[in-house]
Amino acid sequence: MIAGAIIVALLLSGLYQVPIPTLSGLLAFTVFYLVYLFWVFKEWNTHFSGHRTTRRDKNSPSNRKMPPIKTLEENKKLILNNSKHHEQFDTCELLNDVKTMEVTRKENHIIRERAKRSMSLSVKVKGRVGEMMTGALLGSLNHVEVADELDMDHVYVSFFDFLWAFTFIGPFSYLLWKHGTIVLRIRQFLWKRGLIKPEECDYEAMCATLLLEQTQAIHYYARTDEGSELGNIAGFFFANFPWVDNQCNYQVADLFAVDIDLDTKRFVKAKLDDINLNAKETVILLWFNTIAAQHVKLHAMANWGVNVDESLANVNPFFRQSSVVTIMYNYFGYTSFNGFLKTWAKEGLVSPGRLKANKPLVQAFNHGIKNNVWQHAQIVDLVKYSDFVNFVVQVRSIFFAEFEKHKKLFPGTDGEAMFVGTILHSLDHCLMDWNVKDPLWLDVDDPRFGKMAEVGRIVKVGFVSDVPGLYFHKRFKGSGHPFYDAVYRKAAKVNKKLADNMDTCIIK
Repeated sequence: MIAGAIIVALLLSGLYQVPIPTLSGLLAFTVFYLVYLFWVFKEWNTHFSGHRTTRRDKNSPSNRKMPPIKTLEENKKLILNNSKHHEQFDTCELLNDVKTMEVTRKENHIIRERAKRSMSLSVKVKGRVGEMMTGALLGSLNHVEVADELDMDHVYVSFFDFLWAFTFIGPFSYLLWKHGTIVLRIRQFLWKRGLIKPEECDYEAMCATLLLEQTQAIHYYARTDEGSELGNIAGFFFANFPWVDNQCNYQVADLFAVDIDLDTKRFVKAKLDDINLNAKETVILLWFNTIAAQHVKLHAMANWGVNVDESLANVNPFFRQSSVVTIMYNYFGYTSFNGFLKTWAKEGLVSPGRLKANKPLVQAFNHGIKNNVWQHAQIVDLVKYSDFVNFVVQVRSIFFAEFEKHKKLFPGTDGEAMFVGTILHSLDHCLMDWNVKDPLWLDVDDPRFGKMAEVGRIVKVGFVSDVPGLYFHKRFKGSGHPFYDAVYRKAAKVNKKLADNMDTCIIK
């Protein structure tokens, strides 16, 4: 009946003049898309309709203010307390050396003032008597209460926004990881049989790169004093560190610590509680932390930097579209990702233990999200040793200066969250892709940490690089938008390569 109605509609619209093969193709595509549309509606109905609220609703986490980052003092106390449980940290030279960064704190206070969101999600409109009113009258944001914790996947979008994303993003995202995992399976097969040999990896240099040239740089804790016998050593400390063992059990270590030489940019030593680690093992842990506990923080914070209110459709459609993309990619990354594990287990890419009812990978995600971000003012120590840190320190100020000028275009948007969900998130992806050139460098046969390397390989090949086939613009560069263009022009003067890869939304 449906097919008959479609044929009639095509005939009435004049498509009877189209050659039969073309008409048959159009008909087949239409039928396929109707089936797909029905499936998409079921997904929306299951995960969005009646299950989520808009940011206007007081029950939405992002209706309240974004949770503040945890203080440097809290972090130091936690690290020191956790280190006391393990004797091998007794002789650590860097544990007690955390500086008070008063100047940086004052600068950050100015930036936070610029980044504050307005009280409404709606664009200002004229009232009946000509006065300016805001959407606060329709349902304001809460400017008093603070959300209990970050939340990666909670913002509501309409069915039509959901369908748009599943039409113009979902299929291309699927093709990216499907193609990546097929190639990975072939390469793993050939490698095991000695038919190919991957490029050698310098694991000691890789450890330093993963710490200095990604957002994991915020875990920098302290460095040795000038003239120290030990050299110019930087310590990176991760308290309450989540990981998954080779029985696919979720674990939390008291303290993971990595020392690198800033002059040579090479690995010095690393410890996971009572375990002394080599550079190859450390790479697995650093990569797993990136994808499972560190990067998800950026996704979660981004929810306070989006707005899909219909009032933006005519005033700032580019930002509204970017917000829809971010919300949907958070849904893909949190709700959908774990569902793919069954497919990857059947294909032999991950161990069956990944399918445990307690979802060890999701537990690691949640741990990273709920633990929020630690204050990291001391990161300025790394400016001369890291292109990424140098870029972010300068561009952050540029971003907030421009955000303050254009704030009226971004109602209800937290500038800090928007910075994290655009510039930091996209650069973290680019750097992940550039830093780990071959997924086979992650050792799935490691007797202690191999199961984390399995997931690490999949993420590298299917979820790090740019999604192909997108019809819409996603970069700061060439956006045609006054805010994004202004930020790009100034950022490109700091580091053009990084500026060229700044995205306006979470789209990978």
